[in-house]
Amino acid sequence: MPNKVGATNASTAGGAAGTGIAAAGTGAAEAAGEAAWQRQIGALVSETTKVTERDLQLRVVSTELTSIKKVADERVQ
Repeated sequence: MPNKVGATNASTAGGAAGTGIAAAGTGAAEAAGEAAWQRQIGALVSETTKVTERDLQLRVVSTELTSIKKVADERVQ
């Protein structure tokens, strides 16, 4: 009978160690997921900034062309 108790204690200890390793693995996976999320957010912010700058450039050009067209139309009349 003592062997069974010792075996049970060893199994419990092994199971606890396995649980600890699994928890560490889960924590590492969560950290990796968080890092990937932060990279995606960073990429999104970067692309949004580029698109906003491009939009402003296009608005400036559009405004300048509209002004030039108005001046040309006034000269024709």
